[in-house]
Amino acid sequence: MATTTFTHDILYRGLMGCGFLLLGSSGHALAQRETELNISTGTTLAQLATKKQDLTRQFRAVAGFNTGAALRLVVPLSSRLGVGFEQRVTGLNQSVRYGTRDNGLSTGIGDNTVHQSGLSVRLYDLWRPGPRWGLDVAITGSYAWPYYWHNGSYEGPLWFGSAAQLPRPGIPLVLVRETERRGTAMAGVEALLHYELGLRHMLLLTATYQRGLRPITEITSTRLEYIDDNGAVQQGSLTVVSRGSYATVQLGYGLRLGQLAGATRRNPTPRYSLDPDDTDPDTTPETE
Repeated sequence: MATTTFTHDILYRGLMGCGFLLLGSSGHALAQRETELNISTGTTLAQLATKKQDLTRQFRAVAGFNTGAALRLVVPLSSRLGVGFEQRVTGLNQSVRYGTRDNGLSTGIGDNTVHQSGLSVRLYDLWRPGPRWGLDVAITGSYAWPYYWHNGSYEGPLWFGSAAQLPRPGIPLVLVRETERRGTAMAGVEALLHYELGLRHMLLLTATYQRGLRPITEITSTRLEYIDDNGAVQQGSLTVVSRGSYATVQLGYGLRLGQLAGATRRNPTPRYSLDPDDTDPDTTPETE
């Protein structure tokens, strides 16, 4: 009985030791993060804030789809955390419309391209649905500025070329004050689903939301009159604010830049991690 107990104790200690070795190896592998260069492009949808008073549904602010791209350089700080340097270019499709698409008036809001430079903090492998799959989550902070910036404010008709002093059927009288700012700080959150093509290459699917912390463009009506369905002149007010906010879904490619990603191992054991040179003589003793 004593011999059996001693044997079980040896096996138990041996298994525990192997378990600690495996855990240590797994942690060491996770710690071997590499600097990554990511690039992605896809569809963006702008976000507008609108305030209307005493207006029909024919007055509306429209935020449509456009395209955008992002370039990221991510440097690991630990096995689970990394810091990124980002550049983004985003198209914003924003307009104010009256009437229908085929029969109405429309004008764009602000600039249709926004640039961003900023930083991000990334949490690696928040979820791993498969051996080649991983989901990272990042929090971003950046400064955004429009591609074209018009200093000062504009006051006049909302639809350029309209010099009417009274509303007409199908053509309202809308005078506005438009203010554009040089830029704004932005905060965002991003989810990155990556598929490993190898030790160095990966495919990316990203979903991002970016919100401006202050307005970039603000349009406020100073006089707004229109003719309703009964032929009577009505008055109202309209305010449209663009912070440069948007949501985007993009496809991309990632490249690891470190030396660990390029060190391939064709055999699992460390002793034979490098393939033997075909020119070396075979010194393996023959067995009978």
